[in-house]
Amino acid sequence: MRTKALFAIAVVVGLLGALPGPVGAAPKKKKSGPVVVGKDAADDWGANVDPNIAPAGNALGQELVEASIGMADAKTVNFVIKLNSLPPTGGVPESSRYNWDFAIDADAFQLSGARTEFVRGICNPLITDPMCPPAFGDPAALADGPFFLRQGSCLVGEDCAVVAVINATFDAGAATITIPVPLATLKGKPGSKITPLPSSFGDSIYAAPALLVSSTAAPADTMPVTGTFVVPRGKK
Repeated sequence: MRTKALFAIAVVVGLLGALPGPVGAAPKKKKSGPVVVGKDAADDWGANVDPNIAPAGNALGQELVEASIGMADAKTVNFVIKLNSLPPTGGVPESSRYNWDFAIDADAFQLSGARTEFVRGICNPLITDPMCPPAFGDPAALADGPFFLRQGSCLVGEDCAVVAVINATFDAGAATITIPVPLATLKGKPGSKITPLPSSFGDSIYAAPALLVSSTAAPADTMPVTGTFVVPRGKK
């Protein structure tokens, strides 16, 4: 009898050991969040001109370190640029530009903006038809971290059109710039893939001094984007 009892106990212990977790415990759900799609060194601003001027990139809020993409909600995609630091005001108005080129499925897009964009909003030299559309000249929008969303290839010599102005959040404490873009504006849907495209500076993302436009001859920082973000499909 004792042998049978010991055998029964061994069987029960073996079965319990084969279970994925504690008896009665619900399986853990995999948490979803922003996907890091790019990283960059925190001391290479201006290396395209002179590596000794790198510290100035921190004062300007142009030292790129990381890029991520996630969902703010089911209808909004967050593009997040992380800097080594941002000025206490959140950024340098007008003269520090941030740029991110990407594609969603087969469509090319570009996000280009700054802490404020009054000059570009009044008359953007990159918009030729018409030159200064009133829709992009709203002072309230241009004072609050505006990013011009342009559709099409925006490389030098090619044509792309502004389709929206997206107001970003500049967080000085976290040293991040979060750009919430409506999925519908990107013509995206659950399952759509967001992939990198080259910018005029080479890598997908750059931060550079600017007045209306940025020059590739000026000191800047670039960050390669190598990851792909897939828009979640949600629950069935």
